[in-house]
Amino acid sequence: MKYCKQCKIQILDQTSVCPFCRSVLEKVDEKQTDPMYPQVSIPQKKYRFLMRISLFVSVIAMILLGVINYLTYAGLMWSVICDAGILYFLLTLRYTLFNQDEGHLMKIMVQSLAAILLCVLIDHILGYRGWSVNYAIPCAILLVDTGIIVLMIVNMQNWQSYILLQLGMIVIAGIQMLLYVLHIVTRPLLSLIALVSSGILFLGTILLGDRRAKNELKRRFHI
Repeated sequence: MKYCKQCKIQILDQTSVCPFCRSVLEKVDEKQTDPMYPQVSIPQKKYRFLMRISLFVSVIAMILLGVINYLTYAGLMWSVICDAGILYFLLTLRYTLFNQDEGHLMKIMVQSLAAILLCVLIDHILGYRGWSVNYAIPCAILLVDTGIIVLMIVNMQNWQSYILLQLGMIVIAGIQMLLYVLHIVTRPLLSLIALVSSGILFLGTILLGDRRAKNELKRRFHI
């Protein structure tokens, strides 16, 4: 292997001059050169160490919050809300930021479901007034739908991969309407808007996407 001081590049070909600037090349010992590919293991070790620190601090914080809540209890288990928020933070760190194996679509779905469960839990602890199912969940669906549109525009080469996430939002919005039939959702307007928006987005993707969209559905569901 040879090296050009002028261009600051390594030349693998058997030549004595640089093909770009025609300068004389220096011979370089391959054992002394830096690796051509990044060391993936080093960042992973840092991530795991940071995750362990975050887990340790979170456990200590949850214990302290539980003790303080017990000693000052006045009818509200506020420490459970804090603990749920900490667990959501750990999920974000572990699954969304440090997990490189899962695709961003699955990360969006998991984060959305976790946020929905967190809202429902907070609503119940605060004395359940229904704001989680009446407002929070439909708004989350609309927010994800908006994010899907943005991602499809940004990632035009692979827009059909977001169809599965669209179907997930339709299912959640459909569950919302089922909860309305069961009289759990008392203000269905936002839920209806979320269902219609998700349906229009999915239908538009299928109609405009034509063959690519249909092939994606066949691939996902093995039709």
